[in-house]
Amino acid sequence: MRTTDYNTEELEAKLLERFGNETHFTVPEGYFDGLTDKVMGRIAQRKRRRLIWRWAAAAVLAGCVATGGLFFEKQYKQQLAETEDIQYIEDALDYSMIDNMSIAYYLTEAE
Repeated sequence: MRTTDYNTEELEAKLLERFGNETHFTVPEGYFDGLTDKVMGRIAQRKRRRLIWRWAAAAVLAGCVATGGLFFEKQYKQQLAETEDIQYIEDALDYSMIDNMSIAYYLTEAE
């Protein structure tokens, strides 16, 4: 039979008959004397760990942002330099008054 098939009063009566009213659990001597200090110490330790993890996560995030910023700054400077080179070439060609047809002619003739 399953325990759900018993009614509660019958089950309690059988348990009392088998085990009685005495407590079967014991606690070691002095267990509760230092329990509060142990529990509070563990709570403080967990708070400390949580704080360390938060600072570590913040440091990693700051490192990622700084690395990304440096990477994009390098890319921007490289793109700016390429743009300046192109602008210099275009200015030189404008100054020399060479049109696109002449440039195409010189390039095809050079082959």
